[in-house]
Amino acid sequence: MPLLSLDCLTLTATSPPDVIRSAAAAGFDLVSLWAQPPAAFDVALMTPAHEAECKRLMADTGVGIVSLEVFNLVSHETNESYRPVLELGARLGAKAALAIHYQGAPADQVAEVLAGFAGIAAEYGLSVNVEPVAMGETRTLAQARDLIRASGADAGILFDTWHLVRSGCGAEQIREIEPGLIRYVQVNDGLASIPEEQMVAESLGERLYPGEGHFPLVELLKACPRDVPWAIETPSLRRAAAGVTAEAQARETMALMRELLDATG
Repeated sequence: MPLLSLDCLTLTATSPPDVIRSAAAAGFDLVSLWAQPPAAFDVALMTPAHEAECKRLMADTGVGIVSLEVFNLVSHETNESYRPVLELGARLGAKAALAIHYQGAPADQVAEVLAGFAGIAAEYGLSVNVEPVAMGETRTLAQARDLIRASGADAGILFDTWHLVRSGCGAEQIREIEPGLIRYVQVNDGLASIPEEQMVAESLGERLYPGEGHFPLVELLKACPRDVPWAIETPSLRRAAAGVTAEAQARETMALMRELLDATG
């Protein structure tokens, strides 16, 4: 059974301590925290001001930090600027840093930038996962695999059902990735298709909970490894606007994750 993570984007404008509290109340093992500005929601940004409280909460609840979000692959100079955040994450016990190639380094330089970022992250005891982003420059699982190969870095792939579907791919593309390379799985649902101009807004604020949309989640997740963390990433601004608390959202998503685990068993 995979460890289950409540990824921070699920709770939109929720502070890091409250993400941890909500995860613990719902029975999650792990959380991700948005540590690198700009955050999708300002209040969600993990800063040194939260460090003591987050450490206390993790010690009290047993919830750990699996991933730090999100580091764009831009240049070696930008990589160096990430050091304070990586050091903060390491002090909190984070395991990995999430890299994306979103309007970043030129195609002929990005592999070298990834190699440099992985080297810096390793200095702080952090692994690196590359997430294909449907609106970015590295969009598909195959492109992420090829980028990692070209870099020579010991990096993995973060697989997200939303980005897979929105980039026009399916379970076959998951099965084409060699075992061991997918090291993190994010789960969400959505309509079968949407206009391209709505993708950013949907990605950051209105993904659907499992079962609310049309993604073939059972088929997709059966193709995924189960010895890596599985996370829920389902931002729902409409729920927040309706007054649904962070804890209630966490509990709802945990119930749905357990149903998916049973269905994909």
